[in-house]
Amino acid sequence: MLKKRLAGINLRTERSLPARIVRKIALSLIIKRVSFVRYDPEAKRITQISSTGFRGRVHDLLATCKLVAKVVGDKRPFLCGNIEDFPVLVSPFSKNYRTPACAVLPLRFQDELVGVLCLSDLSGTQLQELSQRLSELESVTDQIGQLLYHWDFMRSEHAAAPSRKDEKGRFFSLLDEFIDNINVTWETENTVNVYTRLISDILPLRFWGMIYDPLDHGEEAAVCLAGKTSDQEVKWLVSHLLRSWPRRPNLQESELAEIRLIGEELLVETGAMAPEEGQRIELAPIYLDNNLFGLAGLVVPQTFSISEDTRQFIKVLSHHLGTHIKKNCLMAANEELDSVDRVTGLYNQRHFFNVLEREFERSTRYNVPFSLLFMDVDHFKDINDTYGVEEGHNVLREISRVLKVALRSTDNISRYSGERFVIALTETGLREAELVGNRIRRLIANHSFYISAENLFIKVTASIGATSFLDHRPRSVAQFIEFADTALYFAKRNGRNQVVSYTYVINLMMSDVDSKG
Repeated sequence: MLKKRLAGINLRTERSLPARIVRKIALSLIIKRVSFVRYDPEAKRITQISSTGFRGRVHDLLATCKLVAKVVGDKRPFLCGNIEDFPVLVSPFSKNYRTPACAVLPLRFQDELVGVLCLSDLSGTQLQELSQRLSELESVTDQIGQLLYHWDFMRSEHAAAPSRKDEKGRFFSLLDEFIDNINVTWETENTVNVYTRLISDILPLRFWGMIYDPLDHGEEAAVCLAGKTSDQEVKWLVSHLLRSWPRRPNLQESELAEIRLIGEELLVETGAMAPEEGQRIELAPIYLDNNLFGLAGLVVPQTFSISEDTRQFIKVLSHHLGTHIKKNCLMAANEELDSVDRVTGLYNQRHFFNVLEREFERSTRYNVPFSLLFMDVDHFKDINDTYGVEEGHNVLREISRVLKVALRSTDNISRYSGERFVIALTETGLREAELVGNRIRRLIANHSFYISAENLFIKVTASIGATSFLDHRPRSVAQFIEFADTALYFAKRNGRNQVVSYTYVINLMMSDVDSKG
């Protein structure tokens, strides 16, 4: 609820953001005494304070100064049930507090301290709830830090000289354009292209790159070209980013999960000079939730001077870029998770239907071969009843591994339901599909499946039904599935551990008609 309230703040019309934030926190968390503090660590003094619930602001300022200094120095939250346990932090004015419990939280944007949030006079229950929800609370403080940084950036526009106002106005226009553009796409490449175009409007940028770890699964790198760039320059930039990446010093290019080159048509084999001659790499770290997400390297002429306002704008724009890339990665991961069966790791029925509809339409339009195999594990209920459901799952997992070995990377394997699997064979006719089915059947029959609970191996067989688009001409996706399912039924009825095609079913039905005639 608090994050939604904060998200509703209009920075362009807000005259006193710290005071509004303090009130919203006090209202949402039901805390009577809340303070927002700006602290100068060099001068060791508080430079600004906004608070609610205090009769005397001076008392609060003096009482919290030592606590604030500690949090600024430590760069992490400080939650305390009894401040008197820390004599060095207690001031003469601490007696003005009704309870000794408090929480002091740093507010940051891109690893830069924006301010400190003080929650005072907490009850024991309130402190316990805050402790239990600390990660959620830190997410809120990150949001507040971002809001304050953007608000400070916008306020500085009004206080700037006329020439700087024009530049700031241009920055806001570019930022609005960036947000409008990235909100209509979730493709990382499109987002990066928009960033490249807008950064090129304020910097003489030929190319830039970024190393990032989207989901803590391994670093990826992207290099985006805005003008003609040599292969040596790309390698120079990637090498520099790897050396500068703080999370894993001495990271090697071979350790990257992926290197993506965007704008490949602008790549030339050789440059007129060595990459480092006449140009430099301007590094821009990207922090999300106070963690280093990525590191951008902008290649600019050696003699080009970047103003502080421009650096600030790049920081804001890069933060939006990182946020959007991470959101894109999370959406892609969730989409993949939605399409994967959790027991076997294969695709699930939902994903299979998407593939089937796409390939069915392609075969209908272009008359290309396409076949389906429906496979059922024989007597699987007996395995579950004898050894338990978990051992049954282990058998299904092992069968999944056998299927992956037996099939091409272009074939789609899905767990259809229970012990049933379905295999979509693109560019494959009926005869080849039957050969594939028999290869799978033999591999499963010859495999030994280990039952860990009983410390023994068992044998398993499978029945398979096959159908082909060009041979059987189904009128719809549903009928195509029906053909494969019917063929599977006859494979099981005829004794299991065999492959039966729908052609056999047709011939059998024709034979019945002839005999009745």
